[in-house]
Amino acid sequence: MKVFYLKKHYLLVLLVLAALGAKAQTGSLVGKVLDEAGLPLPGASVQIKSSNKSTLTSTDGTYKIVGLNNGEVLLLISYIGYQPKQESVRINGNTVANFSLKPDNQSLNEVVVVGYGTQTRREVTGSISKITGDKLTSIPTPSFEASLQGQAPGVQVTQGSGLAGSGSVIRIRGIGSISAGGDPLYVVDGIPVTADPFIGGNRGAMNQNPLATINPNDIESVEILKDAGAAGIYGSRGANGVILITTKRGKLGRPTINLSTKYGLSTYANRPEFVNGPEWLQLRQEAWTNDGNTGLAPLPGGLSWAQAEQNNTDWWDLLTQTGRSNDQSASFTQGTEKLKTYVSANYSNNESFLRGNSYERYGFRTNIDVKPTSYFGASVNIGYDKGTNTRVNAAWGGGLGDAMSTALPIYPVYNADGTYFSGGANPVRNVDLLDWKTKNQRTLAGLTLEFKPVKNLSVKLIGNIDNMDIKDDIFTPASLRNSTIGNANSYPVKVFNNTLTATANYDLQLTEKNKLNFLVGAETQNSYRNLFTNGISGDANGPFSKDKESYNKAVANLAANNALIYYAGSNKDTFRSLFARINYAYDNKYYLQVLVRQDGSSKFGPNNKFGTFPAASASWYISEEDFLKGNKVISNLKLRTSYGLVGSANFPPGQYYPQFQFKDSYNGNPVLFPTNVANPDLKWEEGRNYDLGLDFGLFNNRISGEISYYNKKTTGALLNGGVSPSTGFPNGYVNVGEILNEGVELSLNTVNIKSDSFKWITRLNISKNRNEVLSLGALTPDAVGGGTNDTRIAIGYPIGVNFLVRFKGVDPADGLPIWLDKDGYETKTFSLDNRVPAGKILPDYVGGLTNTFSYKGFELNTLFTFAIGGNLYDGSAKRQLGIVTDWNIRSDISDRWQKPGDIARFPRLTMNTNTYSGLSSEWQYNSTMFLYDATFVRLREVTLSYNLPVSFANKLRLQNLKVFASGMNLLTFSKYPGGDPEIARDFENPQDRNLSPNVTYLTTPQQKSLTFGLSTSF
Repeated sequence: MKVFYLKKHYLLVLLVLAALGAKAQTGSLVGKVLDEAGLPLPGASVQIKSSNKSTLTSTDGTYKIVGLNNGEVLLLISYIGYQPKQESVRINGNTVANFSLKPDNQSLNEVVVVGYGTQTRREVTGSISKITGDKLTSIPTPSFEASLQGQAPGVQVTQGSGLAGSGSVIRIRGIGSISAGGDPLYVVDGIPVTADPFIGGNRGAMNQNPLATINPNDIESVEILKDAGAAGIYGSRGANGVILITTKRGKLGRPTINLSTKYGLSTYANRPEFVNGPEWLQLRQEAWTNDGNTGLAPLPGGLSWAQAEQNNTDWWDLLTQTGRSNDQSASFTQGTEKLKTYVSANYSNNESFLRGNSYERYGFRTNIDVKPTSYFGASVNIGYDKGTNTRVNAAWGGGLGDAMSTALPIYPVYNADGTYFSGGANPVRNVDLLDWKTKNQRTLAGLTLEFKPVKNLSVKLIGNIDNMDIKDDIFTPASLRNSTIGNANSYPVKVFNNTLTATANYDLQLTEKNKLNFLVGAETQNSYRNLFTNGISGDANGPFSKDKESYNKAVANLAANNALIYYAGSNKDTFRSLFARINYAYDNKYYLQVLVRQDGSSKFGPNNKFGTFPAASASWYISEEDFLKGNKVISNLKLRTSYGLVGSANFPPGQYYPQFQFKDSYNGNPVLFPTNVANPDLKWEEGRNYDLGLDFGLFNNRISGEISYYNKKTTGALLNGGVSPSTGFPNGYVNVGEILNEGVELSLNTVNIKSDSFKWITRLNISKNRNEVLSLGALTPDAVGGGTNDTRIAIGYPIGVNFLVRFKGVDPADGLPIWLDKDGYETKTFSLDNRVPAGKILPDYVGGLTNTFSYKGFELNTLFTFAIGGNLYDGSAKRQLGIVTDWNIRSDISDRWQKPGDIARFPRLTMNTNTYSGLSSEWQYNSTMFLYDATFVRLREVTLSYNLPVSFANKLRLQNLKVFASGMNLLTFSKYPGGDPEIARDFENPQDRNLSPNVTYLTTPQQKSLTFGLSTSF
C-alpha cells in the first residue's frame, strides 16, 4: 500500500513537471522565405542555431517550427545561390517572421529586369549589367548616374564637374551618333523619362541635369542593356543602350521603417596651379622685353605698376569653401499577400566647394501593389521631387572660370573706399551680388492594371506620366550692372511626357524540358514642351519670382514689341510602337530569344515614318552538358550571342518639313522667317549590332565573370552638317554617316578569402573600344565641328578627333615654336591650313577595381576607377601658356625658353601673336602643344562601415544599426598639369557633346568629400 502511494505521488510529480515543460514550450515560429522580387523560395533552410531544430520551406515558401521556448532565438536562413542570413527573433507564443534573401553575385537565380518584364540570370541571352541600389548611395555624387562609374564593363561614365547638381556623360560601348543624341535611353519603372541636358542650353557654362531630381535612396537596382538582344525591345531608341531604373517596392513582412542620415564635407579633388601676383608681373615684363620693348610693360585693368605690386589676390581661395552636405531619408515598407506598400521621403542639401553654389532636393515616393484576387492586380507609383539649384557662373561664364582666366592676381577685390573693384574681372563681386536659382519640379507617376483571365496568361495595361516644371530665374542687381535698376531674366519651361502601354505575356510549358514565353505589346508616347523661346527679361528690383509687378511689366513690354514668343507644344514628339518577343528554353541548357519592334515617329516624313528593328539572341549552358557536369573546376560556363538592328531618332523634331518663326517687327508688323532646311527624305539612324560573350564560373564560383566581344555599325547616321550655300543656311540634317564601334569587355569577380569571420572579394571590369568614322559622304572634316571646340569628323578616325596643327618643339636658338605642315615637314609659320587629325579622344581602356573586406561586423570597400591612354585637349591652355595677355598664367610655364640654348617645352614669352609667324590671334592657337596624356587612376570610393551586433540593436528596439564613413575622389594619379584629368565641359548641343568628350575649357574640377552617416530599421 505504501509502495502504491509513493508510485502514485511520483507519477503526479512527473505529470506536473511535464505540464510545466509543456507550458514552457508553447511557442512556435511560422512565416515565409522569399527572394528579392518577393517570390517564394521552396526548399530554403530555416535553422535555430542554438538547437538542432530546423525545417525546409514548402513550395509556397512557408515554414513552421513548433515546440519553442519563449524568448530570443538566433536563426540561420539559407538557400542555394543566395546569400545566407542570420537574424534574431523574439518568440512570444505563436510568432510570425518572414525573410527575404539576396542572390549571390553572378547567381543564375538572380532576378534581372529586362524590357517589359523580368528574367532570371539563367534565362538572359543578351548583355546586361546589374548594379544594386546600395552602390548608388555610398558616395555623394551630384546625381545618381555618376555613381555608375566603374561599376559595369563597357560603360564609360564621365562626371561633368564639381558644380552642384551637374550631370554626367555616359557612353555604352562607344559613340554611335554624330548629331543625334549619344546618351542612353533612361527608363524609370517602365517610363522612358526626359533626360535632355539641353533643356536650359548651357547658361552659365553648365548644362542642366533633369536626372538630378531622382532620389538614389529609392532605387532598388539599375540594369544596363548593352546589346541588341537586350536593348532591341526598345527598337528605335536602343542604339546607345538602355538604362533601366527600378524603384523599391513593398515586400511581404511586418511593417518596417528604414532611416538613413548622412553629413559630409567637400573640397576640390584637383586644381591647376597659377603664378601669383609678383610672378605674373615678372612674366609680363619678360614678354614685353622679348618683344623688343623698353620700360615697364603696360598693365590691364587701368592699374599702375605701383598699384599692381600692392596686390596678390588668390581668387581661387576666395571663391571656394569647405562644402557641407546633409542627406536624410526615411522609408516605410510592409506587405501581405494582397497589399504591399513602399512609402519614402527624402531631403538633401549639398553645397559644392564653390562659394554660393548648392543643390537642395526634397521629395516623396509611394509605390503600392494591390492583389485582391488571384486574377487581378494593380500597381500605383507616384514620385514627386523638387530640386533647387543655387547657381553660380562657371568656366567661360565667370566665377571660378574667371579665377582661371581674367581675374588676375594683381587685381584687388575692393577699392580703397570699400566698393567692389570693377576695372577688370571680379568674380567675388559677381558671386556676392548675383541671385540665380533654377527650380525643377518633377512628377513621375504610373498606374498598372494586371489581369490573369486564364492560367499562365497575364495582360497589363499601363499608363505613365513624366512631367517637369523648370524655372530658371536670374537677377542682376543695379550695382552689378552699373545701373540705377536691376535686371531680371526668367526662363520657364514645362515638359510633358506620357506613355500608354499594353502587353500580354503567356507561358507555355510544352513538355517537361520545353518551355516557351510569348510577349506582345503596343505603346504610344507623346511629349512636348511649353516655353518662352527667348525667356522673359526686363528691369526689376528683385527676381521675377518675388517682384511680380516688374514681371508683368516685362511681359507687357515684350508683347508690345512683338518680342514675346511663347510656344505651346514646342518640340512635340509622338511615338507609336508594336513589339513582340518569344523566349524558348530547352532542358535548362539552351535558350533562344527572338524579338521585333516597329516604331513610328512624327520626326520623319511619310516615306520613312516607320522603322522595323528585329533582333535574335541565344545562349548555351555548356556546363550543363554531361561532359562537364560535376567538373571540379568549371562550375558555370555559358556561351551567348546576339545580332540585331537598333535605331536612334534622338534629334530635334520638325526637321523634315520647313519651320518658321516670328521675330522682331518691320513697319510695326511681326516678321516671319524660316529657321531650317527641310529634308523630307530624313530616315532612322540604324545600328547593326553583333555580340559574342562567355560567362564563366570556376571552383564553385570562387572565380566568375564574363568576357564579351561586340561590333556595332551605325548606318545613315544623322548629321547636322554643311549644306549648299544656296539654301541660305549653313547647316541641315542629312543621313550620310557610317560609324564603327568594336570592342572587348572583361568582368572578373574573385572570392580571395572566405572564412567564418573574414571575407575578401575583388571585382574588376575593364573594356576597350575602337571607334572609327567609315563614311561621311561628300562632306569634309570642316563641315562638321564640335561647337567652339577644336574637334572634327574625319574618315578613318574616331568621332570628334582633335583637328590641330602639330607642334614639333621649340627652337633652342631663338625660342620660336616649330610646327609640322600637312606633309610632316618642319615649318616656323603657323597656319590653320596645316591642321590634321591628332590624338585620341577616347581612352584605350576604361574600368574599375573594387575590393571588399569583411570581418565580423566590419566592412571596408574601395573602388579605383581608371582610364588608360587617349588624350585630353585643354582649350584654355592656349590663353594660359605662352602668349601673355589679360589672362592668368599656369605655373608650368616655368618650362619655357628664356635664352639661346634652352631646351624647353614652351616657346619664348610674347605679348604679340605676330612673334609666332602666321598666328593672327591667340584664339587661333589650335595646336598639339595643349594635347595631354589623359591617363588617370582615381580612388573613387573608400567606405568603412560597421554593423552593430543584432543583440545590441534589439536592446534599442531596432532590427539593425549601421554606422559608416566614406570618402570620394580622395586620391588622383595623373600626368595632366591643368587640374582634373576627368572632365566633361559644358556643351552647346548633342553634336558638341558627341564630338568633344576630351575637351576641357576652364572646367570646374570634381569634388573630394568625406561623409559620415548611419542607417537603421525598426
